[in-house]
Amino acid sequence: MGLRFRARLARAAVVGVIIAGGGIVAASPVFAQAPTQDQCAWTSSYLPLPAGVTGGSVDAAGSNGYLAGQASDGRLLLWRNGQPVAVNAPVSTSISVAGVNGSGEIVGYDGRSRSAFVYRDGSFQTLPAPAGTVVSAAGVNDSGDVVGSAYAFPDPYRTVVWKRNQPGTYQIVADGVAIGIDNAGTVVTEKGSVWSPDGTTRRLAGSPDLQVRVFQGGYALGQAFGDYTGLHKWDTTGALVHRYEAKDRPSPRSVNSNGLMVASYTPIGGTERELGVWRGATFLGNITTEFGVRVVTETDELAGKRPSTDGQTWLPATWKCS
Repeated sequence: MGLRFRARLARAAVVGVIIAGGGIVAASPVFAQAPTQDQCAWTSSYLPLPAGVTGGSVDAAGSNGYLAGQASDGRLLLWRNGQPVAVNAPVSTSISVAGVNGSGEIVGYDGRSRSAFVYRDGSFQTLPAPAGTVVSAAGVNDSGDVVGSAYAFPDPYRTVVWKRNQPGTYQIVADGVAIGIDNAGTVVTEKGSVWSPDGTTRRLAGSPDLQVRVFQGGYALGQAFGDYTGLHKWDTTGALVHRYEAKDRPSPRSVNSNGLMVASYTPIGGTERELGVWRGATFLGNITTEFGVRVVTETDELAGKRPSTDGQTWLPATWKCS
């Protein structure tokens, strides 16, 4: 399986009280079919597009109002506070966006050269990497530090950090697939290893028998091996904060520092996949008709893509709670 797709993947019932990773976790919130009444009605708006762009999506959210994504032709897209920002980057459907920070720096994977890239200071830059490896960036923090994964068959995946203040260099910090990096420089891997810039490491509760899919806003989201009905949420101390229970394996999409989370799931007693929104353990309702939601912003909006009014193409969009 190629690194690009591997990294994308890298996005028993609990009763009473659990002691995990030094934290105390309350009884698992259950993925409900629907709230007893609408607690949040999500109103969508299309984002404006640059001249010549006819479709696209939002794929990443950063602080300071930044959103990043791609046009249907592969052009990189950037918005700040809902307005397009010009991007001087190659146009290719072989390029994919993984993250954006509070300065509008975009990171991701360049399939043309099988390398990680960062778009900063008005230029598209290839990040250095170990010789002979395929490398993809997974995230970028507000300091401009980038995290990603390097792979060369038959060696295992390795997590790589590119420090903004050390241009032209990289550091191998852990084995495994990188999931994300926070503003403190903390890195989380797919199997739940947590690396800090001081060189110390710790583990999320249950690691290494985990599949972490999201690390954003100070929270990691994923599953434990053998637990096909639970979505686990950890903080950066490694403690398990919540376990959400569904009928079958729920799939997290995004979370922010306010605890607003989006995940797809099959509710207990249901048969169809739903797309739901939670704040902490509180269920805010399903938005199944908007399966194009991909990310949660720090201003508690949702972003992604939705069909155009004529249904002919996908357009970048945001959703607000009203």
